[in-house]
Amino acid sequence: MTKLLYILLLLFSHSDILGNPKYEKIDEESKSVPDSLKTSEKIAGFLTSKLKNEDEKARALYIWITHNVQYDVSQINGDFHYSSYDEMVGETINTRKGICAHYAQLFHHMCKTIGIKSFVISGYTRQMDANEISELNHAWNAVKINNQYLFIDNTLAAGYLNHKGSYVHEFSDDYFLIPPKDLIKTHVPFDPVWQFLDNPINNVDFKNKDFSKLSIAGNFDYKDSISMIIGLDTITRIRKRIERIKKSGITHHLIREYVEESEQEIENLKYIRWVSSYININKMVNNAKDEINLGISFDNTFIGYMNKHFRNPKVEDEQIKNTIEKANLHFFSGKRQLKKSKELLNGLEYSGKGTENLRLTEEHRQGLIDFVIELEYKILEVEPSIVKNTDYAKRYLKKWKPLRPWVPY
Repeated sequence: MTKLLYILLLLFSHSDILGNPKYEKIDEESKSVPDSLKTSEKIAGFLTSKLKNEDEKARALYIWITHNVQYDVSQINGDFHYSSYDEMVGETINTRKGICAHYAQLFHHMCKTIGIKSFVISGYTRQMDANEISELNHAWNAVKINNQYLFIDNTLAAGYLNHKGSYVHEFSDDYFLIPPKDLIKTHVPFDPVWQFLDNPINNVDFKNKDFSKLSIAGNFDYKDSISMIIGLDTITRIRKRIERIKKSGITHHLIREYVEESEQEIENLKYIRWVSSYININKMVNNAKDEINLGISFDNTFIGYMNKHFRNPKVEDEQIKNTIEKANLHFFSGKRQLKKSKELLNGLEYSGKGTENLRLTEEHRQGLIDFVIELEYKILEVEPSIVKNTDYAKRYLKKWKPLRPWVPY
């Protein structure tokens, strides 16, 4: 997981640190919820149950998060591993602590719960009056309200680090529903599409504090681009993201590291996809093996009947017929499955570049190929018996019963 941002001091000065009069009642009612509410879903539902407008609902979530979740300085530069974003959100609710990724994912999860379109944005920052870009990544949110994309930074609204490096949990209402042209001066998404601008600022412009493009109309259709991105498969989506970032310029080590992490993410996904395909093919092979063995078992049962001349105990015609039919049904079903599995296995190639993954995938693939070949030899050994016994059973059952003992095998 990426390293995340220390808390900046005030970035904007256009709003009152104490709050927005428009939301005074919502703010007062949203600072706390009953202790019995233990999940983000229930908290979000409680906070917004009486509200109608999307901006009011987003406001209620923003107020609760910024007043109840504190920035955890000890987690700066931490290496976090979660099995899912739900796990991250659950931890944030339980501990009421986190860093910017926790704030952003919690807000996003709550928005999804109540039906507000939101996004988690990853990028980097700089204070309005500073020359140096932050040395740590940051994460914030975008929401779509009344068909407009606006930004919310719960982390920075919740508090700041003082000159001693200690966290001060003090609400600042400078980070709610910020227009894209304002936020881009301090917050730059790694992927420029998430600027929500028709004339995006590139990384070189940001480094040089050149925001002249903001006054010039552009032709970049970010809405269409976002729709297209959502429709892409994950690996293609990441590749396209890397292309856009490189085109915007790699002007800082944070950008370079994010690109490298994205490239590694592609490698990981390729390996995961290969493993998933391998597991499915392996299941098919084992199902084929089970079917083949079941067919052999019924064939052996038939041979046992035949060796006793279908007597001691007496075997009725229907049982003879069912036994040989089941031998054929299962054996040849397994044979077809094995053929299909082999075709898929021959087409299973690992497209990643990781040396260790290449070695592991080839070892597993070759091992499964060897097992398929063993089963094919088994089929070659057994199939003549099933074919011969099937022919014999048909002739035997057609024969008049008194003459059956003389039916040639």
